[in-house]
Amino acid sequence: MSRQLNHLLSELAHGLLTQLPAQLVAAAAAGLGAALRSRRRRRRARAPEVSAGTDVR
Repeated sequence: MSRQLNHLLSELAHGLLTQLPAQLVAAAAAGLGAALRSRRRRRRARAPEVSAGTDVR
């Protein structure tokens, strides 16, 4: 039983050390992307109306 528990804990630790950092990075990247898109939308909403014929970038 002790051997099985040790193996289970070893597998769990290995999974946490290999999978969790990748998931955290992916979640952080998704959050950053959402924050940047939201910021861009807010800025565009506050921008003054552009008249026709003006070059908008």
